[in-house]
Amino acid sequence: MGDSVKEKIVMSTLKLISEKGYKSTTTRNIAEEAGVNEVTIFRCFGSKKDIVLYALKELELLKPVNERILDKCTWDLKEDLFMLAHEYHKNFTEEKAKIMIGLRSPEIFEEVKEYLIRIPKGFKEVLIKYFEKMYEKGLLNTDDFELLAFAFISLNFGFVLMNASYGNKLIGFSDREFVKKA
Repeated sequence: MGDSVKEKIVMSTLKLISEKGYKSTTTRNIAEEAGVNEVTIFRCFGSKKDIVLYALKELELLKPVNERILDKCTWDLKEDLFMLAHEYHKNFTEEKAKIMIGLRSPEIFEEVKEYLIRIPKGFKEVLIKYFEKMYEKGLLNTDDFELLAFAFISLNFGFVLMNASYGNKLIGFSDREFVKKA
């Protein structure tokens, strides 16, 4: 099977999971969405779970913000937190949030939870390093770096998840407005 067929199957699977959830997405649905025969899915991957695991492992779908982001810091707290939040929102998109929500299914959760935590955990590690450096420079007056990181992640992670779940029915401003004002 060609890579384009595998890619169609993976993208169709993720789209359907983000819309319907893991349990409600069937291989028949995936085949229809991808425009392939259901047998092709089984030849390429074996099962729906194998498609998801391939997307998470091989494609690094939920890859965290990289520590190199700290190279962009100016060591001005307000400016840096704005930049870090913007980068987080750029990486952790509404589509990824919907996939994460769709994968919180008992049938697969134990096998995917280590991948689902990558984005917030990786961002937490980057933030802790940032806050440590700010403290060392005398630009931060607390050394509770983990608490600061967790509060910042909660604010941003919560916004993305709420926006993905409820959109403008709950949130009356854009992602950019949120980052600027929060």
